Amino acid sequence: MPHADGLRRIGDAAAELGVAAHVLRHWEDAGVLVPPRAPGGQRIYNGALIVQARLVQLCQRAGLSLAQIKDLFDTRSRARRVALFADKQAELRAHVDDLTRTIDFLGHVLRCTHPIVDECPDCVEFSRPGTSQSV
Repeated sequence: MPHADGLRRIGDAAAELGVAAHVLRHWEDAGVLVPPRAPGGQRIYNGALIVQARLVQLCQRAGLSLAQIKDLFDTRSRARRVALFADKQAELRAHVDDLTRTIDFLGHVLRCTHPIVDECPDCVEFSRPGTSQSV
């Protein structure tokens, strides 16, 4: 919970973000999220760092490594940022396509009346590389 001044200690910041405190320490070690220290050495997280931490979480869910996220935060180059996200977006779309194809296959198998999957021409069609099947 933020203090009256809006500042949080590591445990409060971690709880707010839904992560363990060691995750925030790891991000600090990687140079991704480096909070200032109080005179006693405690890490202090303000609202801006919480927002940055949420961006780290979004980037991680998108599949970016901590090194890529650090580069993203460090760079002022829009071209590098666009290239990084365009590549990641294409990768995720390909993964979604693969998952959709797998879901379609499973749905077909659930409806398939053939006793053996490889005897079904529609099931076999799903095994062909690069084919999309909606049977």
